[in-house]
Amino acid sequence: MTSRLFTGRCLSALLALGLSGIAAAAPVRTAEVEAELHAQYTALRAGDNLVGLRLRPEPGWHVYWRNPGDSGIPTKLEWTLPDGVQAGEIQWPYPHPESLGELTNYGYAEETLHPVTIRIDEGVDAATMTLQAEASWLACKDICVPGSAALELTLPLTGDALQPNPDWAHLFDKALRELPRPASEWPARFAVDAQDVSVEIEGPAREAAPRSIAFFPYANDLVNHAAPQRIAASPGRVRLSQTTSPYFVDAPARVDGVLVIENDDGTTAYEISAEPGSVAVVPGRAPLPAVDAAPRSAGSDAGAPPPALVLVLLFALLGGLILNLMPCVFPVLSLKAISLMKSGADDHGERRRQTWAYTAGVIASCVLVAAAMIGLRGAGEAVGWGFQLQSPVFVALMAYVLFALGLSLSGAAQFGVGLMNLGGGLAQKPGLSGAFFTGVLAVVVASPCTAPFMGTALGYAMTQPAWVALLVFATLGLGLALPFLLLGWFPALARWLPRPGAWMETFKQFMAFPLYLSVVWLLWVLVRQTDAQALARVLMGLVAIAFALWLWPSRGVVASSLKLASLAGALALAAVPAQKGTPAAVAQGAEIWSSERVAELRADGRTVFVDFTADWCLSCKVNERVALKSDRVQRAFAEHDVAFLVGDWTRADPLITEELSRFGRNGVPLYLVYPDGGEPVVLPQLLTPEIVIAAIR
Repeated sequence: MTSRLFTGRCLSALLALGLSGIAAAAPVRTAEVEAELHAQYTALRAGDNLVGLRLRPEPGWHVYWRNPGDSGIPTKLEWTLPDGVQAGEIQWPYPHPESLGELTNYGYAEETLHPVTIRIDEGVDAATMTLQAEASWLACKDICVPGSAALELTLPLTGDALQPNPDWAHLFDKALRELPRPASEWPARFAVDAQDVSVEIEGPAREAAPRSIAFFPYANDLVNHAAPQRIAASPGRVRLSQTTSPYFVDAPARVDGVLVIENDDGTTAYEISAEPGSVAVVPGRAPLPAVDAAPRSAGSDAGAPPPALVLVLLFALLGGLILNLMPCVFPVLSLKAISLMKSGADDHGERRRQTWAYTAGVIASCVLVAAAMIGLRGAGEAVGWGFQLQSPVFVALMAYVLFALGLSLSGAAQFGVGLMNLGGGLAQKPGLSGAFFTGVLAVVVASPCTAPFMGTALGYAMTQPAWVALLVFATLGLGLALPFLLLGWFPALARWLPRPGAWMETFKQFMAFPLYLSVVWLLWVLVRQTDAQALARVLMGLVAIAFALWLWPSRGVVASSLKLASLAGALALAAVPAQKGTPAAVAQGAEIWSSERVAELRADGRTVFVDFTADWCLSCKVNERVALKSDRVQRAFAEHDVAFLVGDWTRADPLITEELSRFGRNGVPLYLVYPDGGEPVVLPQLLTPEIVIAAIR
């Protein structure tokens, strides 16, 4: 009897030993992440057991915490378990901030284990037990790639003492150390004002000032994750303040999150639950550094702090100033120059009033565009600079206005008051109202262009609170209006303008032709967005506009009825829905951009050139003609086996808008090069063949 008992125990031990050696199936590997299930011990028993999901991102990649921050998706586990077995919630070691451009996310760039409690009921009768789980995650670098894996773990079920799994004990120890500790004995309170969320905690940092402190809230829409945390620590008390999220709606019943404190003896995380109360806002910049982030990919903007507001405003001012040189703005600005010259070289008071009115029109229009973008983003729309030109209806109406203005400059039609004053007539009116609406029209026609410095400023603005975005757009408008503003306030500069004379009428008529060319360009954009039928309808609308303007001097019921009918017919023709046009990538013979395709090409080690463009973006089209379609660049693309991808933003595309935001841009053009599948290089907004060839080499 004793011999048989001894033999049975030996066989059980050998079976357990053999099963422990093959407990975990082979890890699942993708191009971005390696995933695997492990247990804390070499066997399972009735009661609570600890199992962990191990994720190891490739260098430069990261996965996400329970609150992913500005973007991302938390890791998830879906279990398939035997009867009598239950799985607890996934547990989260404290995260690290991961930054890209103006976005800040929370996650893990290094190997991390997420513990999960597995409870086995008493009385479960089995020699072995297989645990199955479907893990899903989002891995991000400069692009984001969703991943998933079917994972399995088989272990013996024993009633004997458990032995630690020697291969993974260090990873379980690290994960358990980094799990937040309960801090229910620490009183905590929070307060929310118009701009900040402030949290005060009593208990931590009792002895000495810590090296660093950071607070990671569980709620995603509470704070602006990219804004710096302002921290004040004293023995027994920590106060933190951070700007509220752009999506913040109302103060929560409580604020929960993780407080991470680094001292000389290591880093510890505490789970905090703060109740509403009175908290003083921490002023100024953070006196303590945030908890160090995990290593980031070389060559990217990750880890860089958000640009200072003063620098962003300077970029916006320079961008608006350079915008005056863009071909889409010049025809309208020439109208203002004519108006200034007609005011007389010595009439300084009138000139100043007109320049102020023009400046007010420009700034008011820029602020209105910003308000519209903020409102649409708050409603869940993905929009950026020039978003109105993604609407075929808006393109058609803009063609109508410029066509009417061109007819007026040519002398073919004269109109002063009435319905068309909503467009070109207002810009042509003498005096302050004409100057104001010339400024409005300048912003409308400037929207297809993105000047250097402008992209960074606008990208930053749309990740900040509303007042910051409005201030940045107002500064952009000031830059656009600055040349005429200087002419009004410094009469000596006006001496460089030609003297008024009969030649001005000829010049005015000549300037109608750039407007007609702008109409041709808008019609080309329209047919690229839609189809030939939509183009024919808008051409008929232009004829109706011309007919209405021809009748404009006529008086009487019949003439007025015909004018209104023609204008109404033109608007109705522009508003008819149309089919989508051909993507720009197909027209250029390039591949259509997608984040998945970029990831595939990079995994193959190919150099990738991505062109984010739009048919209504004149800067984009100039770059295509001058650089991208030049023989030198095309030969270089062929020589280096460059994959050319085009992201066509001619019509609204939320995925492209999101990708532009990831690189701190709010409009096109954006040019990216991934040399040999490596990290992305952002090229200037104005290209030359030399710039492109140097980047792909």
